[in-house]
Amino acid sequence: MARGGDRPRCDRERGRGGAARVRAARGGPAGGSGVTDGLRSPSRLRRAGCAQLAGAAPSPAVRDAYAHCAEIARRSGSSFLAAFWLFPREQRRALHAIYAFCRLVDDIADDPALRGDRAMLLERWHEELVDAYRGKARHPVGIALGDAVHRFQLPEDCFLDLLAGIAADLRGGEVETFAELEHYCYCVASTIGLLVCGVRGLSGQRVRDYAVPLGIAVQLTNVLRDVGEDAAAGRVYLAREDREAFGVATASLRARTRSEPVARLLSLYAARARERYAQAQRALPRELRRTLRPAQAMGAIYRELLDALERRDFPHHGPALRLSKPRRVAIAARAWLGIGAHA
Repeated sequence: MARGGDRPRCDRERGRGGAARVRAARGGPAGGSGVTDGLRSPSRLRRAGCAQLAGAAPSPAVRDAYAHCAEIARRSGSSFLAAFWLFPREQRRALHAIYAFCRLVDDIADDPALRGDRAMLLERWHEELVDAYRGKARHPVGIALGDAVHRFQLPEDCFLDLLAGIAADLRGGEVETFAELEHYCYCVASTIGLLVCGVRGLSGQRVRDYAVPLGIAVQLTNVLRDVGEDAAAGRVYLAREDREAFGVATASLRARTRSEPVARLLSLYAARARERYAQAQRALPRELRRTLRPAQAMGAIYRELLDALERRDFPHHGPALRLSKPRRVAIAARAWLGIGAHA
């Protein structure tokens, strides 16, 4: 989101062949295994290359890279992963790689402990993504991702749009219109849904008509969950046009002040999220319902979170509300079994 009243954008600069232009210097800081582990890796991983023929077993070095991604996923405790615990191993590994990449680039915007030039760090991960598609990745996450994107033929544009959304987060500031917020939600959430569908071997307009509104609904739920924390950090995702219509000042969100106008504004956004969940459900292709049960499970988990937020009047003091792991697993299991599963 843009500072100083500029319009927030998730646009990406495009160069030859539609690829985003990458201006970052190669290499990166040595050290840990997180965001700033630059993009230097142990030599065994660095030599691994990435693409395997579809169906071929990954090399030991690529398996090590996937294990690194699985550990990042395990430590996160994310609701995203609860929906995919019954995937075949090869698909689950690909999702761990996708998740690990998303987690590390998201932390560039969100981790308060992160030091250094965040924009440069994002550019370095941008370059690692390009290298992953070229079979030249060096970081364990990039190596695993490179194997996954070639194994499942995943579209690079989804990752580029995700990075554009994270870049918008780095710019901070406020969203002007709800249409801009929806586009941002597409960049940081719907793209991931499309990648998950790609891992399942699904693509095309009907799949997109399902995955895009579901991702927007999930991200709107996240916006409602984190509204106080985000505002305190200088990121206000509730659109200015809506805040002005309800008489909600930015300062009241940053101060986490409870008021009737704030409650009505948050209720509006909850209703919009429910509309997108319903839109996704209407677009769900009947013949793909079994294949898309993991996505339905994810939708069910986040819709349950939305229910909990509404029951508690959208708490925006203290830690963000989260469903317990047993609850997330139970919701996912019901969706996998087709019991009351919807978007």
